[in-house]
Amino acid sequence: MSTAVKVSAFAAALVAVFAVTWAIGSAVGPLDEEPPPPPTSEHHDHPGGAP
Repeated sequence: MSTAVKVSAFAAALVAVFAVTWAIGSAVGPLDEEPPPPPTSEHHDHPGGAP
């Protein structure tokens, strides 16, 4: 086996590994994302611009 064939095979295997891990990560999604806060019915706007 020549060096060029070995390097090409290694590069192809590396691309395949990254492609598989990317596909698995896309299927699973983020693991540490917090859910959005629930909507509230409170209104915090003050008439007249005063805080």
